[in-house]
Amino acid sequence: MSIYYVIGVSVSLDLILILRYHNKTMCIQNKLSKLTLYITILLTLIIWDVDAEQLVDSVIAVVNGEAITQSELINEFRIESIMGKPLSREPTQGNKQEYLDRIISRKFVLQAAKRIGITANAHQQQIKQRLSEIRKGYTSETVFSQALKKQELEFSAIEKWASDNTIFDEYYTRQFIITIDKNEIDELAPLYFEENKNQFMVSTTVTFRSVLISVPQDSSEENKQTASRFAEIINSRFQQGETYEAIKQSYNSSKSISFSSHTLTTNTQLGAIVAQLKPTQRKGPLTVAEGYQIVELVKKTPGRQKQYSEVKDEIADLLRHNLAEAKYKKWLTKQKARISWYVFDNALNLVTGIYIQPKN
Repeated sequence: MSIYYVIGVSVSLDLILILRYHNKTMCIQNKLSKLTLYITILLTLIIWDVDAEQLVDSVIAVVNGEAITQSELINEFRIESIMGKPLSREPTQGNKQEYLDRIISRKFVLQAAKRIGITANAHQQQIKQRLSEIRKGYTSETVFSQALKKQELEFSAIEKWASDNTIFDEYYTRQFIITIDKNEIDELAPLYFEENKNQFMVSTTVTFRSVLISVPQDSSEENKQTASRFAEIINSRFQQGETYEAIKQSYNSSKSISFSSHTLTTNTQLGAIVAQLKPTQRKGPLTVAEGYQIVELVKKTPGRQKQYSEVKDEIADLLRHNLAEAKYKKWLTKQKARISWYVFDNALNLVTGIYIQPKN
């Protein structure tokens, strides 16, 4: 069995004080520029195996004495990929900085949450629910496990991420959302509605009936031509006066021909085409991604301006979110000015080769 020894290093109190006040004077900044590389090397965590020596992780930031490592940053990218939001390329330096800033902000919140007694133990149900939502993106536990393996991601990393974000949400709700004054919302909401009425419009919609002659993507040219002929035959029957219901009855047993009704807004491609028709008027066959389609307009519903009474709750939620976010950012700025924290730019620059596998 392999035996591992973790080698750690400590930073002197004088050095910590320098880091804490590094942005106060140019003099201290000059000292830091000489010490940054040295500190980065010192704060590197090395795990020794009796059979081999291997660099496993490195510190890229410190918040109030708590380290943020390279693996935490990489996992942030990989977890987003697991959740179906992967980057399509190697993260840029800007991406890495953005994600690191997110982790740093979360660290400040987690530390503040701990001080007022918010713990993961009291929120196990919410954590399980968050993990369950992630799993729902996969058809089975086996597929989920394969995705973790593909991303080189341990499930424990997702558990920690879910726990940290659950605590973050609880603190955010307590400190920034429920503290918003309801009277302030009640005063602001009508003003917001008057100034942003264009955000609260009901779009014009069209309701239509459809005949779809399906053409699978891997169909042969012969099958495509057959489907095209079917579409023309059905369209011809419409032109000869046959009703929608009669034609539907004729092809009811056909698996490649489907009859259905839809409602779309007129700002969609198909909705705009249907909007040009008059009730009972038809158009087609149209070439669509699924094959060939014939459409018949049933009715057109004009757009309208929503009344304040319809959207007041929506506006209240929006204003509450905006006010809470402003309070949070102000709080975070104060925390960063009051509590020592530091980013090791040299170590961050060394975080390369993050290839995020796309989710299947």
